[in-house]
Amino acid sequence: MEPFEVATPWWVDIAPIVERVPSVAVLRLLEVEPAPGYMMGGEVTYLVEARDDVAPEGGALGPLRAWAGSLTEDPLRMPWAYPGGPAADLEWAAAQVQTTGPPVQHRTWNLSAIWSLPTSDGPVWMKCVPPFYRHEAAVLRLLSDKRVPRLLATDAHRLLLADLPGEDGYQASRPARALLIDLLIDLQISTIDRIAEFEAAGVPDRRWAALCDAAQAVVMRSAPDDRALRRLIDGSDERVAAIDECGLPYVLAHGDAHSGNARVGGEADPGIWFDWGDSRISHPILDVAVLLRSGDEDGEGLVAHWLDGWKRLLPDTDPHRAWQLLKPLAALGDAVVYQGFLDRIEVTEQPYHASDVPACLAKATELALAERATAE
Repeated sequence: MEPFEVATPWWVDIAPIVERVPSVAVLRLLEVEPAPGYMMGGEVTYLVEARDDVAPEGGALGPLRAWAGSLTEDPLRMPWAYPGGPAADLEWAAAQVQTTGPPVQHRTWNLSAIWSLPTSDGPVWMKCVPPFYRHEAAVLRLLSDKRVPRLLATDAHRLLLADLPGEDGYQASRPARALLIDLLIDLQISTIDRIAEFEAAGVPDRRWAALCDAAQAVVMRSAPDDRALRRLIDGSDERVAAIDECGLPYVLAHGDAHSGNARVGGEADPGIWFDWGDSRISHPILDVAVLLRSGDEDGEGLVAHWLDGWKRLLPDTDPHRAWQLLKPLAALGDAVVYQGFLDRIEVTEQPYHASDVPACLAKATELALAERATAE
C-alpha cells in the first residue's frame, strides 16, 4: 500500500491504521526509521493481511507497491504475528461470546495483541500474551475479588476480559493517582500470606536473590566496565540486608504500576488495576520506582504518599529508608525486565526495546554515583 500518516507516534498503536484501512489485520513490525530525536514515530513498515470478515471499502485496498525487504522466519515469533494468527484468535473469542459486529484491533506487538469484540451486553476484550506473560490469567483468577479485570475465558496465549468502566488513567489527577496507590497497597497487603499460591501459578520470582543474580548477568553482559555498577553489584548483599531490616514483606508486585495501567472515573473509581503481565513476587517498594520516570511533575509528592501509605498500614516498618536504599537496584531491575524482552522476542520487534537496557543501566549508574557523593 502507499504510505500514509497517522496521528499518534506509537508503533504499537494500531487503532489509527485499522481505522484508515479496516479490512486488514496488522501482524507485526517489519522495519522502522524512528523520527530524529525520538524513540518512535518516523517511517514504519508493518506486515498486514486481509481480513475475511471485513470487506475492503470500494472492493480493494488501494494501490500496492513493492517492498524491498524480505520475510524471514523467527523461532521467537508470537502466534498472533503469523498470517492466520489473528483469525484463529478471533475464532476462539467468538466461540466464547455472541458477537454483534466485526472485532476491532487496537494494538499488536511483542508483548500483546488487543482486540475489542462488540456483543449485545457491550464490548469484551481479547488480549493475547507471550509465553513469559502467561501467568497474567492466573493472577486475575487469584485476585478475582479485587479491583482487577474480570476474566471470562482463557486458552493458551489468549485471555477474554469483560469490559472495564471509566477511562485509562494516563491523565488522572494527582488525587486520583493517590487513590490508585492506596488501592494497590491494600491489594498487595492481601497477598503477603499468599505468596506460595502466586509462585505455584507461575508468577516470576524477583525476590532479592533472584533479582540480584539477574542484574549481575545484565551488567556483565552490557556494561562490564562501569565501575559504579560493579560496586553496586558487589555491595548488593550488604544493601539487601539493610533493606530487609526495614521490615517490609514480599508481595505480589504489579511491575508497571503507572496510572495508565489503571482505569479511573465513574464506576471505575477508586480505580481498577489492569495489565498484570509484568507482575512478580518482589519487594513492594520496587513498584514505587515507576515514579522515577522523567517528566512526572507529581512524582515527588506521590512517592511520599506511597511510602506513607505503607508506613500507615505496617507501622513497624521503615519504607522511607527502604526506598532510599533500593532505588539503584530498582533501576537495575528495570534493565533485567527489558533484557528479558529482548532475549525472548523476534529480531524485527526489538526496536521497541533496544534503547531501554542502556537507559536503565545509565539511571542505575546515576543513582549509585549520587548516593556515593552524598555519603562522602
